This record gives sequence, C-alpha cells and structure tokens, in this order.
Amino acid sequence: MVKRVIKSLRRFFSDQRGDAYIGFIIKFLVTMSIVASLISVYSIFVKHQAMVSINKRVVRAMEVSGANDAAITTLFNSMCNTQGLSGATLQVTDVSYLSGGRIQLRNTFTTVLRYPMQIKILDATGSRPPVYITLTLESRLSGMSEVFWR
Repeated sequence: MVKRVIKSLRRFFSDQRGDAYIGFIIKFLVTMSIVASLISVYSIFVKHQAMVSINKRVVRAMEVSGANDAAITTLFNSMCNTQGLSGATLQVTDVSYLSGGRIQLRNTFTTVLRYPMQIKILDATGSRPPVYITLTLESRLSGMSEVFWR
C-alpha cells in the first residue's frame, strides 16, 4: 500500500517538473515587487520625520525668540537645504503679532510645514515621460511665546 502511494507520487512529480519552477518564479516576482513598493514608500516616512524635526526646531526657536523674523526664516531655509527638503514652505497661523512680527508672552501660534513630494510609479521608456504621484506632506505644531515685550 505504502509502496503504491510512493510510486504514484514519484510519477506525479516527474510529470510536473516545470510547474514548480514557474510557480517559484511567479512567487519571486511578486515578492520583489512588494519589496520595491515598500522601499518607495519608506522614503515618504523618512521625509516626514525630517519635516517634523525641522518644525520642532523652528517652533522652539520662535518660542525662545518670541518673534517670527528673518532669523527664523534663515534657520528654516538652512535646515531644509541640509535635509534635502528644498521646496518646503512654512506658514505661521493662529497668532496675534505685536509690531515687527513679535509674539507676546504666553500667546500661542501654530506652524504648518508643507512639502510636495513626487513618487515615481512607472519609469517609461522611449519618448513617454515617467508617471508620478504627487503627495503633499504636512507637519503641524503649536508653540507658545516665552518672551515678554514691553
């Protein structure tokens, strides 16, 4: 009985040799496409983490200086260039300014950092342009001035 089952299994596998290779190739291609997709999505998380870090530092600088002035803009631009986020924009909202962009003690403000990011989906060959998806990453943080202006 056992010999008959083993003999029939050997005959089945000997007749089906090529199917195992084709199945393996299909599984391998699917796995590699999933890995490639994860790698392209990983860059989104890295850029967003860099944005959050820049936004935290800008908010802290505004809290300590009590103003939204040229020094903040210079800090923001230098950090964006260092992190490779050229094209990012910073907007300060929910704030009441005194003269000269100063923020009074215990007044709150919100900074919104936006960065448009393009992800290449298809890299076309020949005369066709590649296909991109444009995402706008956003980081929003609140802060409170620590400076009393007379």
